[in-house]
Amino acid sequence: MVRGRLPGCPESIQQDGVLAACIEFCNRTHLLVEDVTVDVVSGESRCDLYPDSDMAWEVLNLRRSTESLVPLNRTEFIAQHLDTRVGLPECYYLEGDGLLAVGPIPAATETLTATVTLRPKDTATQVHDALYRDHRQAICAGARAWVRRHYGEWSEPRLEAEDRAMFEQAIHNQTIRRARGGANTSLRVRAHAF
Repeated sequence: MVRGRLPGCPESIQQDGVLAACIEFCNRTHLLVEDVTVDVVSGESRCDLYPDSDMAWEVLNLRRSTESLVPLNRTEFIAQHLDTRVGLPECYYLEGDGLLAVGPIPAATETLTATVTLRPKDTATQVHDALYRDHRQAICAGARAWVRRHYGEWSEPRLEAEDRAMFEQAIHNQTIRRARGGANTSLRVRAHAF
């Protein structure tokens, strides 16, 4: 699906385009989600996330049993002195590739559960079955658009725009599907009092 529409394009460039499209699709849609256990050690504010496959992109939720910890950015985390206080972890932020910071610094060793979104690693040679099975055409369109944008020899603005539009539409459709819980229910808006 990529090769036939990019005549003469080397296989390695096509593979780079497919990988770039897969990474962008996963980053933007949160298609791949996994629960992982996180072992926090007494006296250590940072711990590693170890997803079974691929790379953790974003932490959607971190919890102790049913209690969720509060996500903060690094600046807020430090401003609240969570990097120096000791106690039961209440907040977290993701620092770098798979390094999770919790605060206050844990006073005891325990296991937390994190729900994380995944994306293929930058060096991946294969992708998750769901990307191939359910989104193959969109990924191929994204790959073709990527090749046309990055390699002048295959640059064709009209075809790049068509492929990019197909890719963007698939991202939009998957995002709406996720928002509806995969059940095709109506989206509703609820007003919140201030």
